[in-house]
Amino acid sequence: DVPKSNLYTLLGQGSVSLFFMITSFLFVSKILNAKEGYFNLKQFFISRLYRLTPLYLFTIILLIVIVMSVTNWHLNVPWLTFLNSIVAWFLFSIFGNPSINNSDFTTFVNAGVVWSLPYEWLFYFFIPILYMLVWRRKISIVFILLSVGFLTFFFIKYGFIWYHIVCFIGGAIAPILIKYFPFYKKLNNYLASLIILICLFFIGKFDSSHKLVCIILLSLVFTLIALGNDIFGLLKSKSLQLLGEICYSTYLLHGIILFTLFHFVLKEGNVKQYSSLQYCLVIFLITPLVVVISYVAFKYIEEPFMKKAKMHFSKANLPVKSKNLHASKYITL
Repeated sequence: DVPKSNLYTLLGQGSVSLFFMITSFLFVSKILNAKEGYFNLKQFFISRLYRLTPLYLFTIILLIVIVMSVTNWHLNVPWLTFLNSIVAWFLFSIFGNPSINNSDFTTFVNAGVVWSLPYEWLFYFFIPILYMLVWRRKISIVFILLSVGFLTFFFIKYGFIWYHIVCFIGGAIAPILIKYFPFYKKLNNYLASLIILICLFFIGKFDSSHKLVCIILLSLVFTLIALGNDIFGLLKSKSLQLLGEICYSTYLLHGIILFTLFHFVLKEGNVKQYSSLQYCLVIFLITPLVVVISYVAFKYIEEPFMKKAKMHFSKANLPVKSKNLHASKYITL
């Protein structure tokens, strides 16, 4: 259920909305700034696999091990059903996230966070179409079929959830301003930071970020930050930048860490007896552990594959980056 607290609801929903805006900002920027209109689609999809897949597969393996451990390593479903459920999870839950081994708590293990990844892939498969529209260039029929096929499948399966799609549109505003309307350079940082704080105040009045006015306010906040405004220096913090760098690990691992501690160490029965203060203190103490584990996962899983991607493209004589973006220093790829 959605929490009664507007703050808790928006920390969840609003963060996902900003997550989608970041994705849009990064790749719309790359398309708009592609040198001489050249954007290598093959490189783009390979880079996305290098970036997202290794850590994701690692966390799904952890999820499977935990589920099987809780179910005492006894197979409760036919082998084919078991394998089908695992394959569905391995494919970024694009085809759904079924229970594994007939366990109704499967999605609780990783806090159900992977629901947003199919939307990431939705945007990725829209990139070839966007590239054609922006640069009016012909692309391989393979990419056209992949894009149209995936988009058709996605909207048939998930429907058209407009408020997530609008977030991607909101993230594309800043790249367009940077590319075509350089007046943003005259924007006063302090004034912009004040506007951001005012917007955040009004955003806190909504009980859901899925309302159009709330998304517009979030888009304004995001756009001002993406144009280089740092909220009175707050976003210059090295600590916050580190948290941004490891956020993909945090996103995928925090639920697994919480489930493991609550189920195997603290025990759910005991946790249910905690007062609100006790529960908050436990979460407060677990947070540094989540950060440390996320950093280790970034350092030894994410980063090595990011370097391999660069080596792969350099050996193939493909450019790793297009033209340098003004893009905010405060938004992490």
